Amino acid sequence: MKFSTRTLYGLRAVLVLASRFGEGSLSVSQIAKKEGISVAYLEQILNALKKKGFVKSVRGPQGGYVLAQKPSAVTLSKLFSMLDGKVFPLSDEKDTVPSEKDEIAIANFIFWKKFSQFLKEGLSEITLKDLIDEARRIKKSKPGSSTYTFHI
Repeated sequence: MKFSTRTLYGLRAVLVLASRFGEGSLSVSQIAKKEGISVAYLEQILNALKKKGFVKSVRGPQGGYVLAQKPSAVTLSKLFSMLDGKVFPLSDEKDTVPSEKDEIAIANFIFWKKFSQFLKEGLSEITLKDLIDEARRIKKSKPGSSTYTFHI
């Protein structure tokens, strides 16, 4: 599975905005410096998100970008679809069952379709607020005593 740099950088930038929701705007250069992203590339990403109504720009000396919605209203599936046009871009994913009668090819096709559906559903349940809240809980815990685990 592959995520574009647009999706990876867009997620990082939007998480920065989500972590400061309600505290004012951040400039592109502030976000780029904090996340180690090219200013020019980040500006393209944020401008595209602005055109889709996902972020708002604020003019003036304290200007920059803010999220257009509360972080609790933004799911990862919504963000990914805005960034890449797909909820979950899998490499080499096909939309139709292979025409050959090879059951292994068909089983492989079924696997990727089910896997993609599973991820889309999971990403629809995770909001920016969920990620920020969990990150803050982990940050507050004592170093080296993280109880955070991944279940796959």
